[in-house]
Amino acid sequence: MVAVRSKVIILFCGVVGLMASAALLAEQSPFSSQHLTEPSLGGDVELGLLYSSGNTKATSVRLNSELVHEIPYFRNRYQVQGLTRTSKVRNADNDGYDRITSGQRIGLTGQSNYKFAASNQSGFGRAAYLNDRFGAFREQASVALGYANRVFERSPSYLDLETGPGVGYQKRQNGDSEGGLIWFAAANLEYKVYQGTRFRQALETVLSLDGESSSVLSRSSLTAQLNGRLSMRFNFVVKYDSKPDAGRFKTDTETSASVVYSF
Repeated sequence: MVAVRSKVIILFCGVVGLMASAALLAEQSPFSSQHLTEPSLGGDVELGLLYSSGNTKATSVRLNSELVHEIPYFRNRYQVQGLTRTSKVRNADNDGYDRITSGQRIGLTGQSNYKFAASNQSGFGRAAYLNDRFGAFREQASVALGYANRVFERSPSYLDLETGPGVGYQKRQNGDSEGGLIWFAAANLEYKVYQGTRFRQALETVLSLDGESSSVLSRSSLTAQLNGRLSMRFNFVVKYDSKPDAGRFKTDTETSASVVYSF
Protein backbone atom coordinates (compact mmCIF):
# COMPACT_ATOMS: atom_id res chain seq x y z
CA MET A 1 0.00 0.00 0.00
CA VAL A 2 2.87 2.36 0.82
CA ALA A 3 4.48 1.60 -2.53
CA VAL A 4 1.25 2.45 -4.38
CA ARG A 5 0.93 5.73 -2.49
CA SER A 6 4.52 6.62 -3.34
CA LYS A 7 3.85 5.92 -7.02
CA VAL A 8 0.75 8.11 -6.92
CA ILE A 9 2.62 11.02 -5.29
CA ILE A 10 5.52 10.82 -7.75
CA LEU A 11 3.17 10.48 -10.72
CA PHE A 12 1.00 13.44 -9.78
CA CYS A 13 4.00 15.64 -8.94
CA GLY A 14 5.43 14.91 -12.38
CA VAL A 15 2.17 15.62 -14.21
CA VAL A 16 1.52 18.80 -12.23
CA GLY A 17 5.06 19.94 -12.99
CA LEU A 18 4.59 19.36 -16.71
CA MET A 19 1.27 21.21 -16.69
CA ALA A 20 2.75 24.13 -14.77
CA SER A 21 5.63 24.37 -17.25
CA ALA A 22 3.20 24.28 -20.18
CA ALA A 23 1.05 26.95 -18.58
CA LEU A 24 4.10 29.19 -18.05
CA LEU A 25 5.12 28.78 -21.69
CA ALA A 26 1.57 29.59 -22.77
CA GLU A 27 1.55 32.77 -20.70
CA GLN A 28 4.83 33.82 -22.33
CA SER A 29 3.58 33.01 -25.82
CA PRO A 30 3.75 35.91 -28.33
CA PHE A 31 0.13 35.22 -29.34
CA SER A 32 -2.38 37.63 -27.87
CA SER A 33 -5.52 36.58 -26.02
CA GLN A 34 -7.68 37.69 -28.97
CA HIS A 35 -6.90 34.32 -30.58
CA LEU A 36 -8.61 32.55 -27.70
CA THR A 37 -12.29 31.78 -27.13
CA GLU A 38 -14.51 34.61 -25.93
CA PRO A 39 -16.12 34.03 -22.50
CA SER A 40 -19.38 32.10 -22.66
CA LEU A 41 -21.63 30.08 -20.37
CA GLY A 42 -24.15 27.52 -21.57
CA GLY A 43 -25.59 24.10 -21.04
CA ASP A 44 -28.78 22.09 -20.83
CA VAL A 45 -31.06 20.27 -18.41
CA GLU A 46 -32.53 16.96 -19.55
CA LEU A 47 -35.59 15.37 -17.92
CA GLY A 48 -37.18 12.03 -18.73
CA LEU A 49 -40.32 10.73 -17.00
CA LEU A 50 -42.11 7.39 -17.42
CA TYR A 51 -45.27 6.35 -15.58
CA SER A 52 -47.22 3.11 -16.02
CA SER A 53 -50.32 1.74 -14.25
CA GLY A 54 -52.31 -1.46 -14.09
CA ASN A 55 -50.90 -4.72 -12.72
CA THR A 56 -47.58 -2.92 -12.31
CA LYS A 57 -47.43 0.72 -11.25
CA ALA A 58 -44.02 2.16 -12.02
CA THR A 59 -42.42 5.59 -12.02
CA SER A 60 -39.03 6.36 -13.55
CA VAL A 61 -37.33 9.75 -13.45
CA ARG A 62 -34.10 10.46 -15.31
CA LEU A 63 -32.26 13.76 -14.86
CA ASN A 64 -29.09 14.96 -16.58
CA SER A 65 -27.51 18.38 -16.66
CA GLU A 66 -24.36 19.70 -18.31
CA LEU A 67 -22.79 23.13 -17.92
CA VAL A 68 -19.86 24.41 -20.02
CA HIS A 69 -18.03 27.59 -19.03
CA GLU A 70 -15.61 28.97 -21.62
CA ILE A 71 -13.13 31.71 -20.71
CA PRO A 72 -9.96 32.78 -22.57
CA TYR A 73 -7.60 30.26 -20.97
CA PHE A 74 -9.97 27.71 -19.42
CA ARG A 75 -12.82 25.45 -20.46
CA ASN A 76 -14.75 24.14 -17.44
CA ARG A 77 -17.33 21.37 -17.76
CA TYR A 78 -19.70 20.10 -15.07
CA GLN A 79 -22.10 17.17 -15.35
CA VAL A 80 -24.80 15.82 -13.04
CA GLN A 81 -26.82 12.69 -13.73
CA GLY A 82 -29.49 10.97 -11.69
CA LEU A 83 -31.97 8.13 -12.02
CA THR A 84 -34.67 6.75 -9.75
CA ARG A 85 -37.07 3.94 -10.61
CA THR A 86 -39.76 2.57 -8.28
CA SER A 87 -42.48 -0.01 -8.95
CA LYS A 88 -45.63 -1.16 -7.18
CA VAL A 89 -46.28 -4.79 -8.07
CA ARG A 90 -49.72 -6.24 -7.39
CA ASN A 91 -49.75 -8.82 -4.59
CA ALA A 92 -52.53 -11.34 -5.20
CA ASP A 93 -52.32 -12.69 -1.63
CA ASN A 94 -53.46 -9.49 0.10
CA ASP A 95 -54.94 -7.69 -2.92
CA GLY A 96 -52.44 -4.86 -2.43
CA TYR A 97 -49.21 -3.61 -3.92
CA ASP A 98 -45.59 -4.20 -2.94
CA ARG A 99 -43.21 -1.28 -3.55
CA ILE A 100 -39.92 -2.22 -5.22
CA THR A 101 -36.97 0.08 -5.98
CA SER A 102 -35.22 -1.16 -9.12
CA GLY A 103 -33.04 1.82 -10.03
CA GLN A 104 -31.15 4.45 -8.06
CA ARG A 105 -28.13 6.27 -9.43
CA ILE A 106 -26.33 9.60 -9.09
CA GLY A 107 -23.17 10.71 -10.87
CA LEU A 108 -21.03 13.86 -10.68
CA THR A 109 -18.22 14.92 -13.02
CA GLY A 110 -16.09 18.05 -13.06
CA GLN A 111 -13.32 18.88 -15.53
CA SER A 112 -11.16 21.92 -16.17
CA ASN A 113 -8.99 22.35 -19.27
CA TYR A 114 -6.18 24.91 -19.39
CA LYS A 115 -5.99 26.01 -23.04
CA PHE A 116 -2.56 26.76 -24.44
CA ALA A 117 -2.51 30.13 -26.26
CA ALA A 118 -3.46 30.13 -29.97
CA SER A 119 -3.81 26.34 -29.86
CA ASN A 120 -6.50 23.65 -29.68
CA GLN A 121 -4.35 21.75 -27.17
CA SER A 122 -4.85 21.87 -23.41
CA GLY A 123 -3.96 20.25 -20.11
CA PHE A 124 -6.87 18.94 -18.07
CA GLY A 125 -7.80 17.88 -14.55
CA ARG A 126 -10.86 15.67 -14.07
CA ALA A 127 -12.74 14.19 -11.12
CA ALA A 128 -15.73 11.82 -11.38
CA TYR A 129 -17.96 10.00 -8.89
CA LEU A 130 -20.76 7.48 -9.49
CA ASN A 131 -23.06 5.84 -6.93
CA ASP A 132 -25.22 3.11 -8.47
CA ARG A 133 -27.26 1.03 -6.06
CA PHE A 134 -28.06 -1.64 -8.66
CA GLY A 135 -25.02 -1.43 -10.95
CA ALA A 136 -22.01 -3.70 -11.31
CA PHE A 137 -20.29 -1.54 -8.63
CA ARG A 138 -21.91 0.41 -5.80
CA GLU A 139 -19.39 3.27 -6.02
CA GLN A 140 -16.79 4.30 -8.59
CA ALA A 141 -14.54 7.37 -8.39
CA SER A 142 -11.51 8.61 -10.29
CA VAL A 143 -9.17 11.58 -10.54
CA ALA A 144 -7.03 12.10 -13.65
CA LEU A 145 -4.66 14.69 -15.11
CA GLY A 146 -3.49 14.74 -18.69
CA TYR A 147 -3.39 16.13 -22.23
CA ALA A 148 -6.33 17.05 -24.47
CA ASN A 149 -6.53 18.09 -28.11
CA ARG A 150 -9.49 19.47 -30.06
CA VAL A 151 -8.56 17.80 -33.32
CA PHE A 152 -11.60 19.09 -35.21
CA GLU A 153 -13.70 22.24 -34.79
CA ARG A 154 -16.25 23.81 -37.09
CA SER A 155 -18.65 25.54 -34.74
CA PRO A 156 -20.82 24.13 -33.30
CA SER A 157 -19.26 20.77 -34.28
CA TYR A 158 -16.06 19.51 -32.63
CA LEU A 159 -14.05 16.42 -31.66
CA ASP A 160 -11.98 16.30 -28.44
CA LEU A 161 -9.43 13.59 -27.55
CA GLU A 162 -8.12 13.30 -23.98
CA THR A 163 -5.72 10.97 -22.18
CA GLY A 164 -3.71 10.86 -18.97
CA PRO A 165 -2.88 8.98 -15.74
CA GLY A 166 -4.74 9.10 -12.45
CA VAL A 167 -6.03 7.13 -9.49
CA GLY A 168 -9.29 5.24 -9.13
CA TYR A 169 -11.48 3.76 -6.40
CA GLN A 170 -14.27 1.18 -6.60
CA LYS A 171 -16.61 -0.30 -4.02
CA ARG A 172 -18.34 -3.53 -4.93
CA GLN A 173 -21.93 -4.42 -4.11
CA ASN A 174 -20.65 -6.95 -1.54
CA GLY A 175 -18.81 -4.18 0.34
CA ASP A 176 -15.27 -4.95 -0.83
CA SER A 177 -13.26 -2.00 -2.14
CA GLU A 178 -10.23 -1.62 -4.38
CA GLY A 179 -8.16 1.17 -5.85
CA GLY A 180 -4.92 2.05 -7.56
CA LEU A 181 -3.37 3.65 -10.62
CA ILE A 182 -5.47 4.09 -13.75
CA TRP A 183 -5.11 5.41 -17.28
CA PHE A 184 -7.95 7.59 -18.53
CA ALA A 185 -8.79 8.11 -22.21
CA ALA A 186 -11.81 9.79 -23.78
CA ALA A 187 -13.24 10.99 -27.09
CA ASN A 188 -16.08 13.53 -27.25
CA LEU A 189 -17.82 14.33 -30.52
CA GLU A 190 -20.61 16.82 -31.18
CA TYR A 191 -21.79 17.08 -34.77
CA LYS A 192 -24.44 19.30 -36.32
CA VAL A 193 -26.52 17.01 -38.55
CA TYR A 194 -28.64 19.87 -39.89
CA GLN A 195 -30.32 22.99 -38.55
CA GLY A 196 -31.71 22.27 -35.07
CA THR A 197 -30.44 18.68 -34.92
CA ARG A 198 -27.15 17.49 -33.47
CA PHE A 199 -25.49 14.19 -32.66
CA ARG A 200 -23.29 13.55 -29.62
CA GLN A 201 -20.97 10.63 -28.94
CA ALA A 202 -18.88 10.32 -25.79
CA LEU A 203 -16.53 7.41 -25.15
CA GLU A 204 -14.64 7.12 -21.84
CA THR A 205 -12.22 4.40 -20.75
CA VAL A 206 -10.80 3.91 -17.25
CA LEU A 207 -8.06 1.28 -17.51
CA SER A 208 -6.73 -0.17 -14.26
CA LEU A 209 -2.91 -0.40 -14.19
CA ASP A 210 -3.00 -2.63 -11.10
CA GLY A 211 -5.04 -5.52 -12.51
CA GLU A 212 -8.36 -4.41 -11.01
CA SER A 213 -11.62 -3.93 -12.89
CA SER A 214 -11.53 -1.56 -15.88
CA SER A 215 -14.55 0.19 -17.38
CA VAL A 216 -15.75 1.62 -20.70
CA LEU A 217 -18.67 4.06 -21.01
CA SER A 218 -20.36 5.01 -24.27
CA ARG A 219 -23.06 7.70 -24.47
CA SER A 220 -24.82 8.34 -27.78
CA SER A 221 -27.56 10.92 -28.24
CA LEU A 222 -29.55 12.62 -30.99
CA THR A 223 -31.13 15.98 -30.12
CA ALA A 224 -33.84 17.62 -32.23
CA GLN A 225 -35.02 21.16 -31.50
CA LEU A 226 -38.77 21.46 -30.86
CA ASN A 227 -39.33 25.15 -30.18
CA GLY A 228 -36.94 27.82 -28.99
CA ARG A 229 -34.93 26.39 -26.09
CA LEU A 230 -36.86 23.09 -25.90
CA SER A 231 -35.64 19.94 -27.63
CA MET A 232 -36.27 16.20 -27.70
CA ARG A 233 -33.30 13.90 -27.04
CA PHE A 234 -32.91 10.19 -27.66
CA ASN A 235 -30.14 8.47 -25.67
CA PHE A 236 -28.39 5.13 -25.83
CA VAL A 237 -25.87 4.39 -23.06
CA VAL A 238 -23.60 1.33 -22.72
CA LYS A 239 -21.42 0.71 -19.65
CA TYR A 240 -18.95 -2.17 -19.48
CA ASP A 241 -17.08 -3.32 -16.34
CA SER A 242 -14.48 -6.04 -16.86
CA LYS A 243 -14.60 -7.67 -13.40
CA PRO A 244 -17.98 -7.28 -11.64
CA ASP A 245 -19.16 -9.40 -8.70
CA ALA A 246 -20.17 -12.99 -9.41
CA GLY A 247 -23.72 -13.18 -10.72
CA ARG A 248 -23.70 -9.65 -12.18
CA PHE A 249 -23.53 -8.80 -15.88
CA LYS A 250 -20.49 -7.03 -17.28
CA THR A 251 -22.58 -4.83 -19.58
CA ASP A 252 -25.46 -2.47 -18.74
CA THR A 253 -27.45 -0.63 -21.42
CA GLU A 254 -30.01 2.16 -21.20
CA THR A 255 -32.31 3.57 -23.88
CA SER A 256 -34.36 6.69 -23.17
CA ALA A 257 -36.15 9.73 -24.60
CA SER A 258 -36.11 13.05 -22.74
CA VAL A 259 -37.14 16.68 -23.00
CA VAL A 260 -34.19 19.10 -22.94
CA TYR A 261 -34.07 22.77 -21.95
CA SER A 262 -31.00 24.59 -23.26
CA PHE A 263 -29.58 27.88 -21.98
